[in-house]
Amino acid sequence: MKIYTPAQKLTLHISLILSLGFFLLYGLSQFIPATIGCVILFVLFRGMFHFLVSKRRWGKTLAALTVMAMSLLIVILPLTLVGIMLARKVILYASNTETIVDSFNHLLQNPILLRIQEMTGIDFENKQLLQQVASRVATFASNLFTPLLSGTASVLLGVSVLYVVLYYVLVNEEKLIATFYKYLPFDDATIDEIYAELSNNVKSSVVGQGLIAMVQAVLVGVGFWIFGVKDAFFWGVVSFFAAFIPVLGTPLVWVPAAIIEMANGDNVAGVGLLIYGGVLVINIDNVLRFAIAKRIGDIHPLVTIFGVIFGLEFFGILGLVMGPLLISYFFVLVKAYNKEYTRDKTPIVVPPTEPAP
Repeated sequence: MKIYTPAQKLTLHISLILSLGFFLLYGLSQFIPATIGCVILFVLFRGMFHFLVSKRRWGKTLAALTVMAMSLLIVILPLTLVGIMLARKVILYASNTETIVDSFNHLLQNPILLRIQEMTGIDFENKQLLQQVASRVATFASNLFTPLLSGTASVLLGVSVLYVVLYYVLVNEEKLIATFYKYLPFDDATIDEIYAELSNNVKSSVVGQGLIAMVQAVLVGVGFWIFGVKDAFFWGVVSFFAAFIPVLGTPLVWVPAAIIEMANGDNVAGVGLLIYGGVLVINIDNVLRFAIAKRIGDIHPLVTIFGVIFGLEFFGILGLVMGPLLISYFFVLVKAYNKEYTRDKTPIVVPPTEPAP
């Protein structure tokens, strides 16, 4: 004899499913970046996979392995190697904050900066304050990049999980799509629009912003080389990541470099860098962003700003891309909900009441 009513059985069944689901999600939370990365690579390389299968008549397994190899060579390996190189430099600087502060104090003896101190009343030579600021910046930067060095095994595991999932997604694409159409609480047309929006956001955030960042990084590196700034390649790499930060962007790199050059007495290099960055680097950003927005689409600046803040907190340096994407996905789902449940609703018109006789 059953002790539960049908309603109680249904409630308990759903509760067990949700409880186990949340438990599994918590246990696999470290692989969330790998899952998001799988979605990104799937969107970016889905066209290549279909081309190999449909046009070249390749088998799905061979086509999937080819796509995986291409994405590894084009995306994963370059970003990983650059990240490791950048991490080593950042950790080196972070371990020598006192030397950096002493060098900065020496630069503050420049007449121009002394005049700025007099006019603003800001004590730039407060070594204790400078040491605190340098330590906090160094700690923040180290936390972003240290996992690439100290967590090599976890990074390799995450990449392995990413490609295992990507393989099964590519090979079983039709079944997965049918599953989504069956279980997602939207009409088929709405699901099509959701995928189109997600694809547009991925291409805009990854391809569009990545292209802009790459061009700006090359320009900054070339500018540093032209004006004789040390470690031009390294600062070009830093500019690539800085370009993903909204509003601030690459000026975070070349403006301080120009000020340091002027403080060291090389006004030609300092002024040249400011003109070079202000005229060429910033304007190429505006030109490319406008062209890409017309062809691919663009993510709203506020989404990018809050996405970067959120992403850096939860995903480290990968959050520069993942944060804006997740916020964009949220708004896509909200838009889909509005379209699905409000499009057929007509406002209820209440007739005016006639005045009492």
